Amino acid sequence: MKFVVIVALCCGFLWTLSNGFVVIKHLSKYEYETLGSNDAVAAADVTAILNQLAAADTNGAQSGDIVLDYQNQASHHEFSHDNAPNPLFKSVSSSLIGKPTYSALTSLLSQYTTPDSGADETLTNSKQTAVSAFLSSIASTSAYQTASTFLTSNNLVSGDLTTALTNLWFQPFARSGSVKGSSGFKSIFAGETSSGNVVGFNNWVQFYTLEKSSAVNYHGWFDRQKDVQISLQFAWGTNQAMLRNFLIGTSPEFEFLAYTICGLAGTPSGTSKTCAFTYQGYDITLTVNTITVNGSTFISTGTPSIGGGSSPVTSAPGGKTTTKKHGGSTDPALQTLVDKMWSIDADKAQPGDIVLDWGNKVSGSSDASPNPLFKSVNENLFNRPLYKELIAIYNDSLFVPQVCTAEAAMAGLRKAQLDNYLQLLSNTSVFQEAYKYLQTAGHGGANFADFYKNTLFPLWFGTYSRCKGALGSSGWEHVYSGEWKGEEVDGQHNWVRYYLLEKAGKINYHGYFSHENDLIGTFQYSWNSYLKKEGGFFISTSPAFDLAVLTTCVLAHSGGNACKFNVNGNYIVVTSYHQSCGAGTCLSTAYPSDH
Repeated sequence: MKFVVIVALCCGFLWTLSNGFVVIKHLSKYEYETLGSNDAVAAADVTAILNQLAAADTNGAQSGDIVLDYQNQASHHEFSHDNAPNPLFKSVSSSLIGKPTYSALTSLLSQYTTPDSGADETLTNSKQTAVSAFLSSIASTSAYQTASTFLTSNNLVSGDLTTALTNLWFQPFARSGSVKGSSGFKSIFAGETSSGNVVGFNNWVQFYTLEKSSAVNYHGWFDRQKDVQISLQFAWGTNQAMLRNFLIGTSPEFEFLAYTICGLAGTPSGTSKTCAFTYQGYDITLTVNTITVNGSTFISTGTPSIGGGSSPVTSAPGGKTTTKKHGGSTDPALQTLVDKMWSIDADKAQPGDIVLDWGNKVSGSSDASPNPLFKSVNENLFNRPLYKELIAIYNDSLFVPQVCTAEAAMAGLRKAQLDNYLQLLSNTSVFQEAYKYLQTAGHGGANFADFYKNTLFPLWFGTYSRCKGALGSSGWEHVYSGEWKGEEVDGQHNWVRYYLLEKAGKINYHGYFSHENDLIGTFQYSWNSYLKKEGGFFISTSPAFDLAVLTTCVLAHSGGNACKFNVNGNYIVVTSYHQSCGAGTCLSTAYPSDH
């Protein structure tokens, strides 16, 4: 049966692939203009079809089908630091993994036994049989029919879709040299390695299957959207997956068709194509690369990431560049809360109390700004109890910056001092407004005393390990104090802490990436010999405001850039995560950003 995949449209000629042969047809002016008008599919149309497929993904995981154990965040620089002692997948429902398209996928995955991209990946008879069975199982779904209509109506594929998909996804090709050791399916679904590194692996079913057989060892996560998407680190035998991404709970047919549509109709971005859609309320971006070899086009690589749009760049006062975003919270009650807390926060710095010198934009890791970030601070602020007691905690060195060194037991005078300060913060009118919101949202416990004892204190002061061993971290230490891990600063999202260290000559400000006036910024600095490549915090806010906002976000709107609102006209997003720990539920990280 004939099929046609459009490869190129140029100079009045249509290059097509028909029955495995390149066919060149001279087009009339009418044919050229007609096909040319359909060559680029509008990004909105691609998003619409992907959203339609996502909303109708009835074979995707339902509540309770998948139970995950995220544990600790992974190290960006030390692969040897396995920060997750347990597997990522605690359980997957047999009724889910036993569905026809899942069974067909796992059977096909079992045919891919050599992940090395330098090893010949011949499409053997048994592999071809498994490919046919997989495509046949997908073809019986309504998602396939929907995608087929979209692809053919937009002149992306004509003829037999199954045949076209076989060539697009499963025909092996050489990434370098002459050995055909790669294919789109191998790269995205089965996994691919090169020189000891995992260079392709973006499917949750394969990860679960390999983890179940102890073939992969989960090291921890970098970013996640609750039970929908994860950025993580793992070892696959002797191969290192320093950072890989995959969706979670999506059906095989949805992923296969979404990558296909994006690869053929996505928005060009350099050498890649990108597509945006929403899955279970979370924004997702797919990035797909195709490769053309001897006139044939193949899927090459593909990966999901947390979705996000670009924003216009405007000039800040003094000619500095700042990223200006528009909009506000998608939760009106959250925006109302933030507005109320900002208006009643009597302990925030007033105009003129803090003078900043943003210096120059930074790139790389060199110092681009000769002066400190803080030119001056009205230290009369520090006579107020909220600041005075916080500074006492810093001066008493209640936390050890080295994240792989165990913290002292949460007991005795240490616990009493921290408990007293948390009570001071949480009894402010600012935090009490946040508590009312959390009660309404179902996170407030039976009463405030119950909330404080069983949620708030363990959330911030429960200890856990970021080094697979020593209980050397807590949410409070990570956010309010800052940690050293490897050669870098981990956490440190409090302006008072930063100012005191900079004043003492322990911090060297390198420059900024972006900032929203003088309320918040993203910048780079070194603390002693440890580098903070990119970080930031609120500036001028009180410790109570910070605690109220970050607690609210991590309990009610956790995830990457998931907590969104305006502060005094400035658009803010907060990334926050929590994890299981010995004390119950502990905060992993929480930080605001202007982008």
